[in-house]
Amino acid sequence: MENAIRVRPARSSEVATLAKLVKSRLPDMMSQVRRGDSVETHLADLIPDQALIVATHGTRLAGLGALDLDHQRILACYLDPEVATPDTPRRLFNELERRALQFGIRKLHGVARRRVAGFMRSLGYDSRPDPDDEDNILISRDLMELADDDTREILRMCDELGVPEDYGVAHRMPLVPQAHELTFAASDIFEREQRLIPEAADAFKRMRDAAMTTASVEIRLVSGYRAIAYQANLFRRKLDQGHTMKEILEVSAPPGFSEHHSGRAVDITSRGVKPLEQAFAQTKAYEWLLENARIFGFRESYPRHNRHNMAWEPWHWYFTR
Repeated sequence: MENAIRVRPARSSEVATLAKLVKSRLPDMMSQVRRGDSVETHLADLIPDQALIVATHGTRLAGLGALDLDHQRILACYLDPEVATPDTPRRLFNELERRALQFGIRKLHGVARRRVAGFMRSLGYDSRPDPDDEDNILISRDLMELADDDTREILRMCDELGVPEDYGVAHRMPLVPQAHELTFAASDIFEREQRLIPEAADAFKRMRDAAMTTASVEIRLVSGYRAIAYQANLFRRKLDQGHTMKEILEVSAPPGFSEHHSGRAVDITSRGVKPLEQAFAQTKAYEWLLENARIFGFRESYPRHNRHNMAWEPWHWYFTR
């Protein structure tokens, strides 16, 4: 049966069912709901960040785990003893830890019942008595023990540059794996070769050609894939020029967090407009993209008032397929 247990991010369509479970079985999680919010709203807020994890066996729920990213803690863990297997809680914790690490969280905290202290230690958690409740223990784990070499290097690099440790959480931006299989997508406005992953390169070419043939709209490439090391050097140059980290982060994601590492992101402009400026939003090219980019698998990553608290970037589009 263990192989039949699937651990995955919860879906929006499951929020109502999971809210009923929380109300009936997880009073501790209920206490974390913001005043004025419903449980449904609280759970729905976790979905975009994949901070709500479920373990399922077919259509049955075997377990649930949730992260409070802002406070770097495990918000809840629930198991159905009739469905869960002995390894289900370990797999739930592994997934919660992996997701927390993706946001750059170095240490994860939580509260657990005293009776599971031995199990928590077996998972690698330190524990101490909860001064507010003798039935509970306070748990914590250093997630850097779990990090692979690439993640360690990215976080070391960000520390060296002076990127705030909570950048990923504050902007709800997880680390972006660096693409390895890349192909020529197009020459940019400076006649430099720009690369993307093959699927994104093909989709960009089709989108560019469709814009010209169907609407006489010119889409010009400014930037495609950028390596993590390139992004780090970009930050170093700006720091050397006297820019503050706050100023740099207003216009650029730090190394490891940029969608350009994925080989799926493009910066786009059109003739007659300065690249990487919000004036692009006044062009026919932007209007065409709003209507048609989704057909080719692209979405605008940072629209007005986006959830990442990033400045509006009408020129930045991401291939999602």
